[in-house]
Order: sequence, then C-alpha cells, then structure tokens
Amino acid sequence: MADPRTIGTARLVVRRARARAGHLAALSATVAVTVATVLLILVVTGDAESLARAAAAAGTPEDEVAAAVAVGAASLASALPSLLVTVAVVAGAAVAQLGRLLAAAREHETDTARARGLSRGQALVLHAIEALSVGVTGAIAGAVAAAGLASAIGGTDAASAALSQAAVGALIALLLAVILVVALARRSNTRRRGARATTIAAVVLVAAAAALGLWQLGFARPGGFDPIVALTPTVVLLAAALAALAAFGVVARIAALPAARARGLETALGRRQIARRLPLSGVAVMLVALTVSQAILAGTFAGTWAAAATDSAALRVGADLRVDLAPQSASPADLAAATAVEGIDEGVGAVTDILEFGDDEVSLVALPAALGPEVMTDAGGAADPEALVRAVTGEDEDAGAGDVVRAAPVTLGEGATGLSVIVSTQWTGADVSGALQPLAILLDARGTPVAQPLSLTSIDGAQVGAEAALPDGAAPWTLAALIVRVGPTPGVPAGTVTLDQVSAVGGEALDLAGSVVFEGGDREQVVWLADGRERGPAAVPAEALRVAVSEAFGARFGVAVGDRLDYRVAGTGRRGEVLVTAVVEAIPGASRADAVFAVTEDLLVASLQRGTSFALPGSVWAAGRADSDAALSAAFDDRAVRVAAPGVADRMVGVLVPGWWVAAGGAALLALIATLAIIRSLALARGPELAVLRALGVTAGRQARLRAGELGAILGGSALLGVAAGTAVALVLAAPLVRATTPGILPVALSLQPTWLPLIGVVTALVAGLALIVVGASLGVGRAARDALVGEEAR
Repeated sequence: MADPRTIGTARLVVRRARARAGHLAALSATVAVTVATVLLILVVTGDAESLARAAAAAGTPEDEVAAAVAVGAASLASALPSLLVTVAVVAGAAVAQLGRLLAAAREHETDTARARGLSRGQALVLHAIEALSVGVTGAIAGAVAAAGLASAIGGTDAASAALSQAAVGALIALLLAVILVVALARRSNTRRRGARATTIAAVVLVAAAAALGLWQLGFARPGGFDPIVALTPTVVLLAAALAALAAFGVVARIAALPAARARGLETALGRRQIARRLPLSGVAVMLVALTVSQAILAGTFAGTWAAAATDSAALRVGADLRVDLAPQSASPADLAAATAVEGIDEGVGAVTDILEFGDDEVSLVALPAALGPEVMTDAGGAADPEALVRAVTGEDEDAGAGDVVRAAPVTLGEGATGLSVIVSTQWTGADVSGALQPLAILLDARGTPVAQPLSLTSIDGAQVGAEAALPDGAAPWTLAALIVRVGPTPGVPAGTVTLDQVSAVGGEALDLAGSVVFEGGDREQVVWLADGRERGPAAVPAEALRVAVSEAFGARFGVAVGDRLDYRVAGTGRRGEVLVTAVVEAIPGASRADAVFAVTEDLLVASLQRGTSFALPGSVWAAGRADSDAALSAAFDDRAVRVAAPGVADRMVGVLVPGWWVAAGGAALLALIATLAIIRSLALARGPELAVLRALGVTAGRQARLRAGELGAILGGSALLGVAAGTAVALVLAAPLVRATTPGILPVALSLQPTWLPLIGVVTALVAGLALIVVGASLGVGRAARDALVGEEAR
C-alpha cells in the first residue's frame, strides 16, 4: 500500500514553486526581458533593406542599389550577432546566478528530499520541469511585451514582425532554461566563503580571447561574415567586466584591512561585510559594470558611426549634392538650371581629373576660387575649404619662387551682351584671313569656363573682325583667354596675328594686347591669356600650378610645402608642373586618398600656357538640402545624384545603432532584476545579524543606514568601475568596430564622437534603479531590525 504522505511529481513541482515564488518570478522576468530584447533587436534591424533602398539617392541605377544592398547585408550579418550574443551573455549570467541563489535557498530542503529517497535523476527531472515552466512563461511574456513595444513605436507591422520572430525567442528561452537546470543541479557553494565568482583560468581565457579579437579586428573589413566581428565586442565587454570585478575585489579587501584595526563595530562592519560577501555580490558587481560598459560602447559606436559614415560620404562627394556628367561637361547653363532647383543654394562646376606623377595616378579636384568654399563640404572638420582655397591662391613667400600661375581674368562688365575682337594679320605665305576662327575662353559669375567661338564679321585688308554673343549663364562674365585658330586651308599657314582691339558688346573696350606667329604647321595659338604677361613672337615660359596635396599624397611621394613635381593629365597630352603650397588632411570630392587641389582659374591658365586645350568641369557640385536630390536629378535628365549622406550599404549597417540601444536597455533591466534578487538573498543570509546588532546597541535606523551605505558602495563602485571599463572599451574597440562593420569608412573621417544624450539617459536610468533597490533594501533592514529577536541561530 502506498504511503499516503507521498505526493506526485506535479504536486511536488507546484509546492516547490509556491515556496519559492519570488525566485521563480525573478527568473521568469529575466527570461521575458531577454526574449523581448532579442525580438526588438531583430525588429529594428530586420527592416534594414527597405530603409536603405528608401535612402538611395535619386537616379541611382537599380543594379548599383542591389550591389550595395548585398554588401550591406553581408556586413550586417557579421555585426548583428555581437548584439545578440552580448544580451545572451548578460542574461545567461543573470539566470545562472539566480539559479544558484534558488539552489542555495533550497539547500536544506534538497538535503531532506535526498535523505527521503529523491534520486539525482528525479531531482534533475524536477529541475527541468521547473526550468521549462520558467522558460515558457518568460517566452510568452517576452513575446507579448516585444509586440506591444514594437506596436507602440512602429505600428502593427512592427508588432507582426516581432511575433514572426517568436521562434528565435523560444530558442533563447530554451537556452536560458538549460542554463537554469545546470545552475539548479550544482551543489551550493555558499559554505565556501572564500570561493571566487570566476576562476583564474576563465579570466585568463577571456582576456586572451579579447586581446586576440582586438588584434584581428584591425584587419577585418566589411562585406562578408567575419566571426571576429561577431564575437569580439562581447568578449571585450566581458573581459572589461571581469577586470572591473577584480579591481573591486582588490579595493574591497584593501579597504577592509584598516577597518579591522579600527575601534567600534560600526566602522568595521560595512567594509568587512563587502569583502566577505564578494562571492555573492561579485555577480552583481560584474553585471552592473558590464551593463554600464555596454551602454558606453553603444553610445560611442552610435555617435562614431553617424559621424564617420556622414563625413566619409561628404569627403567622397565633396559637396552636399553632386551630379557627374562625364563624358559631357558642365556648362554655365547647366549651373543655372541646378541653382534654379528648390532647395539648392549655390552650385559650381568642378573639374575632377586624374593626374599622373611618373607611373602613379592621383586624383585632381579643381573648383572656382570665389564659390568653391561655399559649395565644398568641410566633412565634419576633416577639411577646411576656405583655408584650402587660400593656400593655393594667396601669396606665400615660403612656398617657393614667384614663377607660379596667378590667373587674372578681365571682367566684361555687368551690361555686356557679347564680345568683339579685331586682329591684324601679316602672312608670309598665302592669305588665310578668311579661315581664322577666333575662340574666347570665358568664365561666368560662378567661375564656369566655356569656349565661345567668334564669327567673322569683317575682313578689311589686313584687319579681321569677329564677334559673338555671350552664352547663357550668370553675369558678370570674365575673359580668361583668346585663341586664334586657322581652319582648313590648301597650304600651311605662316604669318603673324596681332590683337588690335577687344571690346565688350554693350560695355567698354578692354586694354588687351598680344600677338602670335604661325609657323611649322601650327593652326592654334593663344594670343592673349589672363596670366598678367603679354605674348609676342618670343616664347613665354610656363609657370607652376599651385596645389594643395593630401597627407596620403605627401607620404606616398615624400613631398612637403615648396616642392615641385611634373605631371601629366591621364588620357591627354597635357603636361605641367605643380608647386606644393599646402599639405592637408584630405581633399573633399577626390576619387582616391592621393589627391591634389587647385582652383579652376589657375588650372585653366596653367593648361593654356602650354597649349590650347584645357579641362572643362565634368561635375556639378551644389550646396543645399539633401532632399533636393530628386528635383536636381530631374533637371539633368534623371542622372544619378550623389548626396553627402551615408549610402545604401552604410544605411543597412546603420540599423545597428538602435539595435545597440535596445541591447543596452535590455541589459540594464536584466542587471536590475539580477541585482534585486542578489540583494534579497544577501538580506536573507544576513537576517540573524540584525538582532545581534540590535542587542549590541545599534538601532534599527542606524542599521538601515549602514546597509544603505554598504550596498551603495557596492553598486556605486560597480557603476564607477563600469564607467572606467566602458571608457577603455570604447577607446580601443569603437573605432575599429565601425571600420570593420561599415563599408566606405575613410580613416581620416574616423574619430570617437559619443552620443551623449541617450548614453546619459541609459546610465541614469540604471543608477536610478540601483538607488531604488538600495533604498528598498535599507528600509527592509530597518523594519526587520525593529522586530528582530536574538535566538539560538544567532550564535
């Protein structure tokens, strides 16, 4: 006959659960917060592709967008696991500690059950049932909480997305249930007061893994899955938390030494209790430090990513908006159309070419001197457009000799509508005056060059007249050069062409002079050039072009201010010489790190000193709002517009920023739950001492204040150590992590820039929660001390 006192497994589980409802509630809450956090991370990162595609600049071809999406997706897949693993580590540590506390609370109960015949297998089944119940309850509650939060933030679609990831939440809950079973199955270590929270071997292993990850992270590049990128943040944060725990233990033991020799019980009690209870409070120290460190890393990553991605895009584009027209060139009419777009404040034509120095190619950027600083971006301080223009246009005695190009275009006046030229000819061979084709190189008010042919109006003996109306563009116009061409003729032209008169139609005559000699088959000659020198039969020596070079250029070629180098323009026959007048950190708009910058006017004159061809601007750079890209694209027949904002691939990685904040918020809640449970366990373990202290004359209020000071020192010290550890982690990890996860980050644009407001908010919320726990615990100690009696168990 069965013993009537025997109860079934279900009743035993229920009774055990009722007896420890508080511990199980804390465990269920931990699982729920973990599941909710993971689901919310997946929700905020799951819409990366649609967000990135929506941010694609107007006119971007679909194949380019698809390629960028593929790169961004691979980079995101490499970086996203670090968030999930970090949350899982915090949750696992919290569950393991809560499980050990539950096992310790049931130690006598377990010993009694084992003495009455409960086998290890039966105990394991009970643990599994209990852990599964906790996991199921937490998974359901976490999924509901995640759906509710997602719905409040992103609507029903976000809530549906959260619920669609319920399988992942169930998997996380199952993992935590397994950890709980292991924690419950282990024998309690509370009797071994000298036991440590972590072994030396584990600490060494984590530290070695963190060092290895940081080393390898410097070689990681975005665009594919990399386990180093996926695991290094978690390992480094864990190593920092363990270092904070070790530092706390050292400080606690050092502080306890003088307390042992001090007079009075109250002086020594708090410090000695902190040192003695490290095996139990150490987990709270580690969790708080880990949470604060994670928040600091999240804030640093968020701000650094936003600044680096934006500044890198600005350095690549060069201006707020940019339209590349190659192989066509940008005309003054194109610039007028661009500036007429709503939201565009100013626009200029930019020359972006490739120069060859020996066998090496570098990028050339040239902008008009007047408007270049208004349009060129400073890329968050990585460049100084005004200083860049001053460096290549100002007088610098230390930069080199005076034989440098100084363009001085002649203004035609506000009322000018055209240009008239009269030349005299003296031919030694056949008269080819009728074949002359004068060409005026004009600059509009925005500094956009245009080659304007002049039509012959008269041939009066040796004098030839030509005239042309000014093209569409912004007035006032300036004249940069006059070129005389000889069209097709039966023979080779030979003779002299002299400039007699130049005047602006609707304006005044211009005081210009020059002459050229045609011989040896030449059919094009510059008769006047805005370089301050008069041309005649004798050859005029060419001058050097003043340029500013990037630091990468200077390092590659070993040049400094004052050095001169010869160059070729790739794909053309143009050659020249540059004089380095400045070495700057970066050149905005350059296609590569090795770059040079000049002003359009000097580049034009330098080219015409050596020939009759020059580079026309192939890009339109505009200053204005980024949302003007669609209208600007339409103004240029739906050409692609580049915007100084993170691109498609960068935008996909950018969803990690809210993901980091969700992970930090979830970790803060987990730390608070675990800390509350640990503080309650400490209170239960130290319950008998309250009556003893009361008998020794320590009032209940004094005991409450002592306990508040003790807990405040533990948790406050943990937070401070977390700040120190998090700062160290941010310094060594944030920048490499941004570079390893985000395509297109330029080193010159990468600097630590924390996002302070949400960072302060998360840390403040955590500290406020810890303060509430301390206040609640101290009030509980005060109440318990007033009713405590000294019993036999107090010995």
